[in-house]
Amino acid sequence: MNRFEFGKNWQSFLNNHFSNEVLEASKLKLADFLKVDTLADKTFVDFGSGSGLHSLAALELGAKVVMSVDYDKVAVECAERLKANSPYKENWQVHQGSLLDSSFISGLGQFDIVYCWGVAHHTGNMWQALENISKNIKKGGVIFVAIYNNVEGKLGSRMWWQIKHFYNKSPFIVKKIMEYMYISYNFVILLLHLKNPFNVMSSYKTKRGMAWSTDLVDWLGGYPYEYASVREIFDFYKQRSFELQNIKTTNYIGCNQFLFIKK
Repeated sequence: MNRFEFGKNWQSFLNNHFSNEVLEASKLKLADFLKVDTLADKTFVDFGSGSGLHSLAALELGAKVVMSVDYDKVAVECAERLKANSPYKENWQVHQGSLLDSSFISGLGQFDIVYCWGVAHHTGNMWQALENISKNIKKGGVIFVAIYNNVEGKLGSRMWWQIKHFYNKSPFIVKKIMEYMYISYNFVILLLHLKNPFNVMSSYKTKRGMAWSTDLVDWLGGYPYEYASVREIFDFYKQRSFELQNIKTTNYIGCNQFLFIKK
């Protein structure tokens, strides 16, 4: 299967954009959506940990145990790198594994908080991934999950599946041309909306801990790629005795965000 190299993109982010300001922004975003001030005495698993930023944010918020899990070897190395430079070595575990490997996932145990932001839809079998990780949540625990919205029409999800598929099967030079064109296109769009692109780039660090260009490449190349409607995600968790606690939706092709509690 053609697959985007998420780990290398996260490695680029760590090398060029990671800072204490980014970490503080990540902590604020995480605590805000979870509706908490602290994660003291909580266990936290970060499925699809990427750079490891959100695992570190959870530890900074007081989590007593954090586990980072990623399929991509380079992403695992990124989390290990952050761990090695942090004061949380005793509280932080890092593992490589697939969300589709039910034996591996079940063997990790249960947690107070399961965090899976923008990951399950890149596994190649989104519903199986969501099924697997739904069993890692303690009773009374929560899952914070973000899944690409299903948008119909000419410029919707199906078109983006085709673009991402083409990008990932293309040779290196074609990928670089597509990246340059997509970043340039977004630069021009900002200008047309009378926004200063350089201001947007510099302020982007307050958004979940990704840089503007890194995020654009992640979106362009992110494949495998699946999506679901708000209703589909809501019904999936309702059937498994979860109750919605918080939600942030979009009408665009970005992620709908959900916080469910396990009854």
